[in-house]
Amino acid sequence: MLVELETAAGEIKQACDELGAEGYNSPFFFIVGAGISYPPVPLAGAIIEHCRELAGKYKRAAEPSQIAALDRYSTWFGRAYPSARQRQQYMRLLIEKQPLSLASLRLGHLMSSRRLTNIVVTTNFDDFIARALRLFGEEPAICDHPRTIGRIDRDRPDTQIVHVHGSYLFYDLANLRGEVTARAHLDKATSFTMIGLLDSLLWARSPLVVGYSGWEGDIITSALRRRLRGGNPLAQSVYWFCYKRSDLDALPSWLRTSPDVRFVVPPEPTVEPANTASTKRGTSTGDPPPEPTLPADEVFERLIEAFEVGTPAIFQNPVRHFAGMLQGALPEGDGSADPYSFKVLIERLNKAADNFETATRPTRGLQAELDPLRALMRQTRYTKALPRIAKIVPARLPELDAAARKEVLDFARLAGTALLSKAGEKPISDELAGIAVFDPALERPLADIPAGQVWCLGSRSGQFGMEISDPRPHGAFTGRFAEALRDPAADADGDGKISILESLMLTSRQLSKTMPRQSPVAIGAADQLALFSAKKGTRREYGTLHAILVGVTRHKDAQMGQLAGPAKDVQLIAAALRSADRRLFAKASIQTLLNEKATVAAVRKTLKKAAATAAARDIIMLYFSGHGSKSLSGTERDSTDGLLLLLYDFTTYGGTGGLSHADIMQALGPSKARAALIVLDF
Repeated sequence: MLVELETAAGEIKQACDELGAEGYNSPFFFIVGAGISYPPVPLAGAIIEHCRELAGKYKRAAEPSQIAALDRYSTWFGRAYPSARQRQQYMRLLIEKQPLSLASLRLGHLMSSRRLTNIVVTTNFDDFIARALRLFGEEPAICDHPRTIGRIDRDRPDTQIVHVHGSYLFYDLANLRGEVTARAHLDKATSFTMIGLLDSLLWARSPLVVGYSGWEGDIITSALRRRLRGGNPLAQSVYWFCYKRSDLDALPSWLRTSPDVRFVVPPEPTVEPANTASTKRGTSTGDPPPEPTLPADEVFERLIEAFEVGTPAIFQNPVRHFAGMLQGALPEGDGSADPYSFKVLIERLNKAADNFETATRPTRGLQAELDPLRALMRQTRYTKALPRIAKIVPARLPELDAAARKEVLDFARLAGTALLSKAGEKPISDELAGIAVFDPALERPLADIPAGQVWCLGSRSGQFGMEISDPRPHGAFTGRFAEALRDPAADADGDGKISILESLMLTSRQLSKTMPRQSPVAIGAADQLALFSAKKGTRREYGTLHAILVGVTRHKDAQMGQLAGPAKDVQLIAAALRSADRRLFAKASIQTLLNEKATVAAVRKTLKKAAATAAARDIIMLYFSGHGSKSLSGTERDSTDGLLLLLYDFTTYGGTGGLSHADIMQALGPSKARAALIVLDF
């Protein structure tokens, strides 16, 4: 049975209310996989590619005949790292000292409340869940080997973690198929096996499965298969959270057809009206709509909200929280010596804690308004956080220091993405449309953009850029953005300048009224770059604007879909930049490359020339209108993830003729220009 996240969260909350008021007698436990540790830890696809390259270096590169994901992973991993110690060392390099994923943090927060469940079973080798729990003041019991399953007791209230394949800290972790399937075998000589532990858990509770792909033959699918085929129906449904609806196709049929399993899936892709006058800009006009996704952090956020988990204790008074942790570590009442004077330290901390609220919390100004916003974000109360964020971004960003500015923009990214996902295709408010210009999925491949570069994209991940006719065809984004660059109404912070961020937020609010929805995206310090002022007489801050305007309506490859709007888009942007009224740059040097002139070689050459010519007070601008690709798998990030401009010589059969975001960064790298603006409408 298929259900959506909102329905599943309500059903899980009801079951816990009625069957288990505390986590230790919950009807559920978590099963989590690699999806909750991404992106700090790469997924199987990226590991396979790395191992294939390394195996090739040592002449072990023959392609395996197996097709199954576990077989491909096992084969290449074994070829690249023949010994268990080598495999453990590689895993250690991938995991150790990596920052926690957002999903792990959210799971740690949820588990620390002990309201939903106290047990999590994971196939992961990393220690992210344990680290997250410790951040929230919980010390979990950990089982990471069959010999340690005695540490797990479902009736004990402690939080407990079971690593069914082991931990990166030890070389006997299970990586290869033989090692993984060995954990799934029953042992007649002893009941102290991982499979025995899972069988016991599955008899008493049902799993909530998040970020796990369901590899046939591993310990979890083997145990679950036995339980579902055991003859007795489960007392409580299994909830299997799917990243994509298409992920269901890879699951075994016995699981897909079981009446005891409820598959929690993202909304269905948007179906455009048959009479739409818009044209999509993608790799071709025949592309299907992008498939919606359900990331692990979104699952945990909705469960935190449903269970009203609240603010973690550490944030209520971190000084007293730390004092309590120290107190709990010291011997009590046995006359033991205290050579480190910990008790004196604890006494001082408790005194400091008494004054913590008044000593550290700002009482007025914008800083005083941030604490209530932080509390809402910790509790995933995004709907209530939205108005507070919208009052700050962009109007009051200049009042914040660098750390607080980054924090608030991160809040905008999280809240905007979560609320847009909830909204589906329903109308959205101007507040939400404004902060929709931040997209974590698109920022990830562009995370290393140099200081001074600002990237603007006409649509978010999961969206297409659209063309409209009013009266001549042009890009829906470009038409409004060209106006917003110079629109005094966009100056939200009243500083007299129309920043790129302000222009994009105005454009986003305008585009939110159209269907299918298109939300432009800003990456980089877009609030600190402006091309035009909101009033006359503003001092010109820049020298020359070196603008390269590229438009591709047709391709050398006849199989590529044609567009009508790019030529008009280039005209609109050029006209805006040529306007002498209220511009912040002294002069504009504009070069246009259309169709046959817009080849990869020509665009590279023009970019490099601009980078070499631009002086320290200048700005370089690259504008592109045409087909493009946002390759963002969300599951198996590799070197092809990112942005690709499909230029005139792009071919569908060979994949050549594209310019990537990395190519653009490399071409602009040597430039002395004060700033670079890259605007992409595809």
